[in-house]
Amino acid sequence: MWTIVTGVVVIAGAVVIVAGLLTPVTFGWFAYQPLANATFAPAGDGVFVSRVTIIGWALLGIGLVALAFLIGVRIGAKRADARDVHDG
Repeated sequence: MWTIVTGVVVIAGAVVIVAGLLTPVTFGWFAYQPLANATFAPAGDGVFVSRVTIIGWALLGIGLVALAFLIGVRIGAKRADARDVHDG
């Protein structure tokens, strides 16, 4: 059951990342230097990531860590069972 929940979190994180990356990020500011008589407007010189994309990366990270934990628990349980069979 927990594996299914973790899988859903991983998939939801991936979907939110894609939705965030497909949504254009716009800003309503610019810089103006009165003495230089120049205006700076960001036009692709940097990487701007929306909050939706950041939340998607966080969900994906949490889901992958939880999935790795559950896989480790399952492998550990199989090894413990195999050890009990050989010892008994």
